[in-house]
Amino acid sequence: MIGLLFHGPEVFDSGWGSRIIDAMKALDDVRCVLAGTMGRTAAIDNGLKGIEFWGKMPGACIHDLASQVDAVIIVNYAKSEQAGLVFGAMIVERARVDIPIVQVECSGPFFVEWAEGCDPHITGILRQMRIPQRDGILIKPSVWEADGRVYRRMTTAAPGDFILINGIIAGRATGTEVIIACKNGHIIEIQGAEVKEHGIEKLDRFGGVDLQAVKLASTNTLRCMEHRPRTRKTKGYGVVFIDHAGMHVYDLAHEAEGVVTVGDDTTSVVGDILYRFQIPVIGIVDGDADMILQNGHFTSGSVRLTVQKDDLFGLKVFETVFQGKQEIDAGFEQVRDRIIELAEKSEQVCSSETF
Repeated sequence: MIGLLFHGPEVFDSGWGSRIIDAMKALDDVRCVLAGTMGRTAAIDNGLKGIEFWGKMPGACIHDLASQVDAVIIVNYAKSEQAGLVFGAMIVERARVDIPIVQVECSGPFFVEWAEGCDPHITGILRQMRIPQRDGILIKPSVWEADGRVYRRMTTAAPGDFILINGIIAGRATGTEVIIACKNGHIIEIQGAEVKEHGIEKLDRFGGVDLQAVKLASTNTLRCMEHRPRTRKTKGYGVVFIDHAGMHVYDLAHEAEGVVTVGDDTTSVVGDILYRFQIPVIGIVDGDADMILQNGHFTSGSVRLTVQKDDLFGLKVFETVFQGKQEIDAGFEQVRDRIIELAEKSEQVCSSETF
């Protein structure tokens, strides 16, 4: 059996994902796994089935796949060839498995045989697809400790990219290398980026970070290729609260009747994802969007409520309407009306928009 690990939405939006699946199915049984929330969304949009989402980092996915398959193929579409090589080297190093690993970097395209011993039929099919082979690269250690601090290096950013830490925007890159310093779970410095203090505050509010294990990403937009959302009507129950944690939307909300979101970009991302399931959102925003997702969609009946400070009012909604729970057994319209009433009584509401 061949394990296929897909990373990012572009592998599906470009058509490469389905091409690689079809090619490898001609050789052997395949087990398809993907990493990343937007990759999962792109797989839905492209009508691909049989792809598992484990909710783990790419290296962890490879580690778990290694005991079930004879070889792993990483299918990635990076912003540049160099970024693709760095990504491959990094996750192979973290996976630490004794199994043949090949990366198909669709941005080239090219493929790299990171761990030798791959079935020549696999590399032969890739060559038949006119995908040339490239050598891998050596990378500097990405994590180290000094002076009581933990440091982590990113070398795949481009100037202007958003720096995402556990899905939260922590800044924008000013160069190609970004170094994050952390002490006792608190990020104290980000070199090579314009820091968004509000993002650091959110990370602290959620308990801080384990910089060695945290998910880091850099991008200028979450979906850069043209795509058409594939929608289906679902029947859900209850209303879920999502506070600046859009990366967990599938786990939290895909079976809900509706969702309350806090934060401009969180509202845009969650609203767009849930549009595919025709689940409406009540977005609590304050107008400071970074616009990490362009041209998003909202399900009919969604409301975007602009308040003075979305964090503070969101906390009030969580404590008052949700009673400190992630999910409540209530109807969407009932929750919507209670939130609007609370905003009006608190003199928080600045404007509202219904979709």
